[in-house]
Order: sequence, then C-alpha cells, then structure tokens
Amino acid sequence: MSSELLKKLSESISEIFENAIYHSRSKLGIFSCGQFFPAKEQLDFTVVDLGIGIRRNIKRCIGLDFSSEKAIIWATEGNTTTRGGNVPGGLGLKLLGEFIDLNQGCIKIVSDAGYWQRESGEVFTVPLNYRFPGTVVSVEINTADTFAYRLVSD
Repeated sequence: MSSELLKKLSESISEIFENAIYHSRSKLGIFSCGQFFPAKEQLDFTVVDLGIGIRRNIKRCIGLDFSSEKAIIWATEGNTTTRGGNVPGGLGLKLLGEFIDLNQGCIKIVSDAGYWQRESGEVFTVPLNYRFPGTVVSVEINTADTFAYRLVSD
C-alpha cells in the first residue's frame, strides 16, 4: 500500500470516530472495540455512539427527511456533509468503502431503524423493526490481502 493511500485510509478511519463524536450529540461519548483474528486473517473494529443517529442528524442540520436506510446511503456516497461552512467532510466512508471492496472486507452500519452493509462491491440495506438509539459502524479488513494498493494520483 502506498504511503499516500495509507494516510487517506487512516483519515477515513479517523473520520468514523470524528463523526461519532461530532454528529451524534451523545451524552455518553463513544465506545469502540476491535480485535485481530490471526487464524481468520481479519481485523475487526466497531465504533458505537448512543446519540441521535444519522437520519435525525441529517434532518436537523440540512432539513432532508430520509428513511433510516436512505440516510445511511446518503452519508456513505461521498461529498455529502452536514457540517456548515467550508468544513470538508463526507469522503471518509466512501474511500474506506472503495478500499474494502478491493480488500474483500465488509462495512456494516446500523443507525436508528436502518441496516446497511457493503461487501464485495454490493450494498445491502434493510429496515429494522426496532430502532437503535444511535449509530454502530463495524469494519472488517482482510489482512490476508497482499495486493499493493495505491491512489490513482500516486
């Protein structure tokens, strides 16, 4: 992996944490855990907040009223942000998703009453019968992948 791509992926992963802190409005902060599974050659980590959720944050900040699943799709498309002014944002999950597709990993998001999953280039969403009070982002990275990735600009 090129050093520029490694930097961008690190920024993308950091954006997951930043989003949980900045957007959730959780009074309890965020929770995170992760584990490396050597036998499965897989690194998993999860970030959880017990805040307002993606759908409510989008509605509160920019007035768009999506279903929970559509709100997650919107948040992962790239170049979408609820931050005001000239504050950049919205690219972290898009870049991470593109890497995960190539890496044969997986991203799963639960927010409010929506479930979203990206794996092998396919996105799957489903409405949930019960609302989760906040957002969960889980990432699985295939550590057996030995391909030398780089940015197009490298």
